[in-house]
Amino acid sequence: MSQESTVISFDLLSQAIMNKMGVTEDISDEIALRVLNYFGYDEEIIDNVLDQDDRRMFYFLQDVELLSTHWEEVVLPNGRMWRVFYWSLNVSKILEYARPQIEETATEIGLYDSLPEDVWSRPTAHAV
Repeated sequence: MSQESTVISFDLLSQAIMNKMGVTEDISDEIALRVLNYFGYDEEIIDNVLDQDDRRMFYFLQDVELLSTHWEEVVLPNGRMWRVFYWSLNVSKILEYARPQIEETATEIGLYDSLPEDVWSRPTAHAV
């Protein structure tokens, strides 16, 4: 487990999924529940516990930076190397994505709106 002591709650993870992936609350709740059923109060799990469908979902959550993976190699008694894969909650990204999204304000000024009015008029031609 990492040095961070933040426990990722169901609501926090669901909000992060909703904000990052742009899905409905029902879908984000379902994903958060499936993920937390594996993690519980831990931040790391071993890959062997996942079924195939959930592993695919975990890879997708890794692509959107909510989960991360790492592995370690262990020497077996017969001398062979065995790789053990782990999944981790990306706590810092979950906290970042769970924050309320800042709405675009209508006061933002576009390039053309910022130009002065005299830019839009043509100088008159002088008769010779």
